[in-house]
Amino acid sequence: MTYSVAVVEDDPDLLEVLRYNLEREGYKVYAFERGEEFIDLLTREIKPHLIVLDVMLPGKLDGFKIAQIVKNNEAYRDIPIVFLTAKGLEEDRLRGFELGADDYVSKPFSVRELLARIRAILRRYYPQKVSVLRVGDLSLDPERFEVRCGDEKVELTKAEFKILQTLMEHAPAAVRRSTLMDALAPFGKETASRTVDVHITKLRKKLGPCGSYIKTVRGVGYRLEPPQG
Repeated sequence: MTYSVAVVEDDPDLLEVLRYNLEREGYKVYAFERGEEFIDLLTREIKPHLIVLDVMLPGKLDGFKIAQIVKNNEAYRDIPIVFLTAKGLEEDRLRGFELGADDYVSKPFSVRELLARIRAILRRYYPQKVSVLRVGDLSLDPERFEVRCGDEKVELTKAEFKILQTLMEHAPAAVRRSTLMDALAPFGKETASRTVDVHITKLRKKLGPCGSYIKTVRGVGYRLEPPQG
């Protein structure tokens, strides 16, 4: 499923940074510098899966007013909202949450952290039916925590399983190291002293013939691709 994200941010440089990184993550992005432009298209043409909304916008519609419009409209009130703002005061944060915001990120912020928060919100709002993933002779069953290369069962740690699952979900596209690190975040101590590269090395060995599917993409990360023919 391809998710769409609307970003309303009046700083054109930041807007472009967010657009670029969201598109690299596979999202369809609607970008707006003014709230009026966003509301006009929202009511006529688009319904994004999530809205990233700057509070301090020029014109008559700031972020809080846009959130009110969205949440008061039955057709759009179910869309999650992430506020972006230079304001870090408690009363501003409380106002945002009272308006129905799902998260509130103060500037300056880490784009990587924002992407992780967006992924978490989308998983919560739009849970996907879990199914067995297959790439070539490699199969992964998330519900049974089972991996097979052909008929051979492969025993993996939770961290190794999550890395492989992430690679298979994106296959054959390249997956950045930062994305794989985000996938490992819930495991805490298990990954504290181990880099993604170490996990990849262990995966290649444990997967046997299927280990060759894991390709290094220089300067980016890794991708999963079975041999052709």
